Amino acid sequence: MVSAKEVAEINTYFQNRMAESKKIWATRGKDARIAAAAKRAAEPASWRQMSGMPLMIHEIKHVGNRPFMVGFAFCFLGSLWVQTKFTDEMKKESLYWSTFHGDGAKPGHH
Repeated sequence: MVSAKEVAEINTYFQNRMAESKKIWATRGKDARIAAAAKRAAEPASWRQMSGMPLMIHEIKHVGNRPFMVGFAFCFLGSLWVQTKFTDEMKKESLYWSTFHGDGAKPGHH
């Protein structure tokens, strides 16, 4: 027959299973969904719920994106520096600038 130790082990197993089942059953139904939504709303938003500027700032802070952020900063500062060095004389000489931002195309061009 079955010893008292085995009976106790079987009872413990089924009690654990019942506790797990009750935990799963508690997560089902309308009230449980409302409670889960309230819990998610109280917690800080994960990156999946972010959009716009908060998401962009989160991505900038992310360690894995630092090399890209350094590259973007380098390009931004380089283009800003080049733009500040663009003199009025250079603007007059530039076909693009005189066509789209100036007072017409350079003389002699069609």
